Amino acid sequence: MFWRIYFWTFVALSILNALSAALRPEALAITDWVDLAVFTPMALFAVWSQAFDKWLVHPNVWRGVLFGAVFWKSISLGISVPTLIARVIELNAKSGISAAESAIVVAGGMAIILTVPPLVAVYCRAYPGGDRPRIRLPGPNARRRAEANA
Repeated sequence: MFWRIYFWTFVALSILNALSAALRPEALAITDWVDLAVFTPMALFAVWSQAFDKWLVHPNVWRGVLFGAVFWKSISLGISVPTLIARVIELNAKSGISAAESAIVVAGGMAIILTVPPLVAVYCRAYPGGDRPRIRLPGPNARRRAEANA
């Protein structure tokens, strides 16, 4: 249920983002355009695939997408964080510290909300069984095995 609600919320926010980009194209940097043109559709597809449990792409393709998305998001955040800090300092000079702090909280929250779930959806598509074959986490099964061996 979470993924379906998040999918429709992400669609609405993506449309809003595309409309604001269309109205002010000079305000966006090249990283924002790449993010909007390449990674937003991939994130929408990944969240849609996770929300409605559609397996249209092989997990190896999702692994490549996951690598590219994480690599790109780190570059994108590395470029946009200093810009955000400069804008917050400018906002602080114009309107005060409370407006700057609230802008940081809102921007950070939106960055987390818009970045983390699509990456989790791509991860879930890339590794359908999770990391169970590679990583043995302690849990009830490990206790049962230990009791059986004792």
